[in-house]
Amino acid sequence: MPQTGNLPAHEPDLTLGHHILGWAERYIVQPDGENAGAPWRFTSEQRHLILWLYALKPDGGWVYTEATLRRAKGFGKTPLLAALAIIEFIGPCRWTGQIKTAKNGTLIPVGKPVHLPLVQLAATSLDQTAQTMDMIRGMLSESPAEREYDLDISKTMIQFKGNRPGKITPVTSSTRGNEGARPTFARPR
Repeated sequence: MPQTGNLPAHEPDLTLGHHILGWAERYIVQPDGENAGAPWRFTSEQRHLILWLYALKPDGGWVYTEATLRRAKGFGKTPLLAALAIIEFIGPCRWTGQIKTAKNGTLIPVGKPVHLPLVQLAATSLDQTAQTMDMIRGMLSESPAEREYDLDISKTMIQFKGNRPGKITPVTSSTRGNEGARPTFARPR
């Protein structure tokens, strides 16, 4: 059984996690290594974490509204957080209010993308966000997501081509510099 920290060892009863995991493994690619370009795959512990990060109460509210991940070097924190940033940018990460039933009888809430996604990677300096931004670019470059969602992948930002609003961007954690921003997902360092 993977280490779960404070999370229950079992799966939540209602979670967008199953929908999200299937989506991510279809649209995101392995950014580097011998499997570069192959479909992205989460470890069993990462899968368990995502199931609980997106767990729902019966009324549709989140079971958890914030989380902290502490693991040793080599766990895959940067790729996991890069994948979460992508999921929050274009993935089915908000509940539609609909539930479908899987073949095995499991109830699976159906997700939809955030309407106006503003995903921020915050750190004391922009240099500290470079590794995560590199991972995001690697997971999206030449991926099914890049083509289907018509993405503009630059060194400093991921956004939609054309005039559609929404982006993944690095920011400093200075409160003065981010005044007025309304992020839909923020990843502090």
